[in-house]
Amino acid sequence: MEATAFAAAAAVFGACVGSFLNVVVYRLQQQDPADRSVLGRSFCPGCGTPIPWFKNVPVLGWLMLAGRATCCGGRISIRYPFVELLTAALFFALAWWLPYGPIFSADAAVDPAAAAALTLHATFASMLIALTFIDFDSQLLPDVLTKPGMVLGLVAGFWPGLAGVISPDESVSPQLRSLLASVLGLAVGGGVTWTVRALGSAVFRKEAMGFGDVKLMGMIGAFLGWQGALLTLFLGCVFGAVVGVAIAVRGSMQVRIPFGPYLAMGAVVSLFAGEQLVELLFVAWPEWQRRNPSSVFLVLTIGVGALLTMLWLLRRARR
Repeated sequence: MEATAFAAAAAVFGACVGSFLNVVVYRLQQQDPADRSVLGRSFCPGCGTPIPWFKNVPVLGWLMLAGRATCCGGRISIRYPFVELLTAALFFALAWWLPYGPIFSADAAVDPAAAAALTLHATFASMLIALTFIDFDSQLLPDVLTKPGMVLGLVAGFWPGLAGVISPDESVSPQLRSLLASVLGLAVGGGVTWTVRALGSAVFRKEAMGFGDVKLMGMIGAFLGWQGALLTLFLGCVFGAVVGVAIAVRGSMQVRIPFGPYLAMGAVVSLFAGEQLVELLFVAWPEWQRRNPSSVFLVLTIGVGALLTMLWLLRRARR
């Protein structure tokens, strides 16, 4: 019961964070630097009228207003409650999941390590949500989020196990091993993505991927470690290729396809199920491959095919 109540409280808090993320997404895309501040009261994007707090309650405010602004009658996008619900769902999942143990002990004392891990993961998820919707709107991944995200990911590396470990050597402190894993994750995530970007641009003779994707993958690697970074890139290519092919089948190839949202999707899957997927791909699957040697071509075909499809779709979108 306590776990359920805590997860429910996290969901409510997540909805409030989602409301703030809507502000971040909108204001970071403004052309005038003076309008990019995420501080200050919320206002109607249609007429600029300040929004009272009781009309700005996450999800409920949109429902009470029936998706229309009372000041000017303008339509309020359904994206606003969607982002709030998405953030609430992720916060609920993180609070319920708690891979580093319960936040509160039997005597109501707070476990600092578990609380820090939950806070860092929630911040990571929030940044992924903001970057996803900014990329959908503008095909840009702003440095004001990705660069601090890389630094925060390295800070998160001080918590043992958050980004994995690179050596079982117990003569080195767990904090140092975890920090090194975070640094390696940043280097692998950013480095591999930069290499893919360079090769894709050389093959297609046109920029195949934005440099913002490289910095995003560096941030993801800093939080999830090198295995999580590679898994994220693989899943991002698969998700992007599936959606891109679906769009192509509908004859909508003029729609620009950003890569960031699919990397963010891959990162969320890696965050919640990374260990299980790594176990499947690098332990259970190789064991099955040893019994069925020809199956290795299946993985190679899926991975390379998804990557080439995604690069082709990105190139088409950048024409």
